[in-house]
Amino acid sequence: MAAMSTNEPAMHIRRLLEKWVERRIILGAQVFYQHHDEECHIVAGEAASGIDATPDTVGRIYCTNKSVLAVAAGIASQEGVMTLEDRVARFFDECTPSMAEVKISDLLGHSLRLPPTLYKKVLCLDERARLIVASASLQEGGAHYNAQTTSAVLGAILEKVYSLPLERVIDEKVARPLALPNLALLPRSRRQYVPLHRRDGSMKFVPMDDEARGLHAANPGQAGVSTVADMGVLYADILSSLEGQGILLVPPTVTRLLQNGPSVQLYDFGRRSWGLGFQRDLSRDLLGDGWGPDTFGHLGTAPRRIVVLNVADPGSRRILTVRFFSAVSDHIVQQLTAIP
Repeated sequence: MAAMSTNEPAMHIRRLLEKWVERRIILGAQVFYQHHDEECHIVAGEAASGIDATPDTVGRIYCTNKSVLAVAAGIASQEGVMTLEDRVARFFDECTPSMAEVKISDLLGHSLRLPPTLYKKVLCLDERARLIVASASLQEGGAHYNAQTTSAVLGAILEKVYSLPLERVIDEKVARPLALPNLALLPRSRRQYVPLHRRDGSMKFVPMDDEARGLHAANPGQAGVSTVADMGVLYADILSSLEGQGILLVPPTVTRLLQNGPSVQLYDFGRRSWGLGFQRDLSRDLLGDGWGPDTFGHLGTAPRRIVVLNVADPGSRRILTVRFFSAVSDHIVQQLTAIP
């Protein structure tokens, strides 16, 4: 287990996790907790039956690529290579009429109701995005959350404006400034994996050279983009940016990224308010005491019994990022967040 802070809420989290592991309610968990400048990283239990949950074996967080892409898009807008109001048609020669009207801000909000066709046999991200915008049409009715198609299009746009592979964009613009060696959206030679991947072969977002490593028993189901601690640091920098102390984003940019977007109909959560790339889909009765009205975050589930919780409160500079390794009810998540 990682070194622990003497912070009492962190100790409370640790005691709960150890109790749940002992009772086999969960196999294990990885947690990043920060309150103001004090932070801790907790790893407890097993990542899979018989496999210890350690920083060396766990670390791929499902359903966090949206926040990373939002930060990269915010930086691109600050640097003047694109704006959040640019239309998709600026970057692709051929778009369906409805897709031609889509803006970068629409992609960041992940509120477009698009068909889920990902052209998973196409290995090139740019080609995949081109096929999506050339064939997709916005569906009638309430918007549904659809991260896969919007992420593919946004990732391809970032490659275009920087004339770099998306892996290098994320590495140079986001990972290196925050010293986050594990933060990535594409396979790397040392730790290869693929986000948005299921064991049935559907929903591949990017090609992968070594699928067996990405589907290591410690990281079942969908892979992701980083470690829990890395995502916590990213969220911490977003909060610091609101006060002008962040590394990545200036206050006007991060404020806009966190503004409420349109109301989105989630498949399993009902209607939620969404910001530009930063989810506000947490049910207010899910969180315990101590979280302010501007709290943003996301509760995500994945195949093979993974639950991810990301929560950040700008008012108290409090951040909690959790990955559980077995099915966890909202009641248990509420217990974890009900700390002063």
